[in-house]
Amino acid sequence: MTVLDSFEKLNEYFSQKPSFTFEDNFREVIAISEDEPLERASLTCALKELEDSGVLKSTEVDNKKYWILFKPLESFDQQIEISYLLAAGISSVINNVCDIVGNSSDKSDPKQITERDLQNLLVIASKASEENLKENARL
Repeated sequence: MTVLDSFEKLNEYFSQKPSFTFEDNFREVIAISEDEPLERASLTCALKELEDSGVLKSTEVDNKKYWILFKPLESFDQQIEISYLLAAGISSVINNVCDIVGNSSDKSDPKQITERDLQNLLVIASKASEENLKENARL
């Protein structure tokens, strides 16, 4: 298990729960353990990374280490910069789907990509079936 794998699992976990301890919550994050020491090490690295970035704080109480969200995950903002060509590609995908489903209210402006556009792109990507992906891979 990589640190990135652990990071993804912890993001899922912290989207529902505000705190984590290995004693109480390890099985909620890693339901089936193949190599528990490695998985604990990987989770520890990911927890430290989240703490270093200000997402989590940690403390020890009664010889038990707690990692606690600084604030809810959805209240953290991120700033990204993308090229115009990438923005135009994102808009093109969204706008093509909007045309197909007859929804002009969610059309995207390539000069102003918004969080809503990225949410729509995520929905589009999640709807892509495995069959469609395999079919396109053959082309």
